[in-house]
Amino acid sequence: MAGCGADRGIPVNHSVPRELLVITQWYRPELIGTAFYSGDLSEWFAEQGSRVTVLTNRPSYPGDEIFPEYRNGERDHEDLNGVSVRRISAIVARGGGAKARIFAEIYFVVRGLLALVTGRVARSQFVVSFCPSVMAVFLGWISRRRGGRHIAVVHDIQSGLAGGLGLLGDGALMRLVRATERFCLNRADHLVVLSEQMREALLSLGVKRPIAIVPIWVDIRQIFPLPRPEGAPPTILYGGNLGRKQGLEQLLDLADVLMKKRPDIQILVRGGGSQEESLRESARRRGLENLHFEPLLPFDRFNQGLAEGDVHLVPQDPEAADFAVPSKVYNIMAAGRPFVATALPGTTLWALQGQSGMDFCVPPNSPREFADAVVRLIDNPEKRAEIGAQSRAYVEVEVSRDAVLKRYANLVTGQPAT
Repeated sequence: MAGCGADRGIPVNHSVPRELLVITQWYRPELIGTAFYSGDLSEWFAEQGSRVTVLTNRPSYPGDEIFPEYRNGERDHEDLNGVSVRRISAIVARGGGAKARIFAEIYFVVRGLLALVTGRVARSQFVVSFCPSVMAVFLGWISRRRGGRHIAVVHDIQSGLAGGLGLLGDGALMRLVRATERFCLNRADHLVVLSEQMREALLSLGVKRPIAIVPIWVDIRQIFPLPRPEGAPPTILYGGNLGRKQGLEQLLDLADVLMKKRPDIQILVRGGGSQEESLRESARRRGLENLHFEPLLPFDRFNQGLAEGDVHLVPQDPEAADFAVPSKVYNIMAAGRPFVATALPGTTLWALQGQSGMDFCVPPNSPREFADAVVRLIDNPEKRAEIGAQSRAYVEVEVSRDAVLKRYANLVTGQPAT
């Protein structure tokens, strides 16, 4: 297939390749972000009969240290849930700065190339790479055998995020990042993005490859509605990465309003990342006694953890909203819980609001409107239950794991419509 365009009606075909190489900086046992989806996709293909190999970093996300049990390299070759995982040594981008990330990604591609050249990881007829990082897409191009297919899954548009968040300015370094991104993405045979807004952003960047819009998926067998914990106070929950693109200062402003308006409502922030310490310090300084921080839960408690929020929070930095999609929304919906998001008209979350028939968006950086939306839901358990049932029904039809990953299988193998 040549040219560009959105494949909104990708045919479902259950055939899978005999072998598949997945390239990603982030993989299990990391719990959130790209690792969750690169891991789930790899395991799904293995379940269908593919021999799956993953080339990835030693794990660290969302912290700034390699996980202790992986530091010495003894687990650089392991089998996880039917997938052969090959890890390479990594440099962690401490602090989340753009230059540190660029250096870490350069190191990733150098170590990845070394793994390919030495034969530690074999080139493959079928390759899936996950962006971030765009360097994974470059490695995907190099590792694809002649005549094979390479699918690049673009979960974040890195140049757009860096520009929107003011990480690089608009000088020579930003132009170099855009040029690198354009070069790498145009080496894939097919791209997958999460929204029409992301597709338009890639086209404006100069990407010429075919682009499919395929949503994030949910394993509805593992994530399902549970009753709220008995005796718990009214609780609103943010879970996930504590980074720049999430616009998490909005949580502090929300807590400030609610502490005066509804001190009975507790805010639980569960996660980690580059902004964690600054958020904790700001919360202490502002005396936000209704705001509590906890680490991420292990995966076997993930569903239980979702049930602890009566209402979930999905803040976003408005400058980054077109370049990344908060994947947590579908997990929240699968768990039968309502959420309140900060989003402007025209963004991906605003579009989801229309598609799902629910009303969950408030303007960014408007703490009183954010608080009013939360309080309305907290005070109306019948409405929460109605939204939860509607949300669950939506994900079962639109974004269940098998339905979405069968579309990936069709993309990877390049099968014709049946």
